[in-house]
Amino acid sequence: MKKNVYLFLLLFLTSLFCSSIHAEIPLGQVLQINTHFKSIAGQPSWLLIIRDVESGQVVPYMYDIKNNDNYWIAFTVGRSYRITASTVKFGPYAKIDNFCNLENGIISDHSYWITLSGVMSPDPKSFKCFVT
Repeated sequence: MKKNVYLFLLLFLTSLFCSSIHAEIPLGQVLQINTHFKSIAGQPSWLLIIRDVESGQVVPYMYDIKNNDNYWIAFTVGRSYRITASTVKFGPYAKIDNFCNLENGIISDHSYWITLSGVMSPDPKSFKCFVT
């Protein structure tokens, strides 16, 4: 129960922060990522690269997946953006390209909530991605 209260408070403050700076800084959309893994194989890292369609500005994010439960936020620069890379590497040989099928064209005026669950491993059938 206490964890849910903290999560709600964090989401509320994030939304206030984003709405208050939106008038001052041209901030785009937000990708909120939650993980609830049963277990993690190896030491995976997730590279997420977001490119603003209008300005061409590229913003990379690197997430080291060390804990079963994580909460991350990725900000976009403009209203329209493209996820040019979503790659999870499990070392020098195993990797998953287009992780969660996020590299699917131009996204305009949409923020996403991404929830990952299951077993984080190189087998794409071992985990589930929910993108809303």
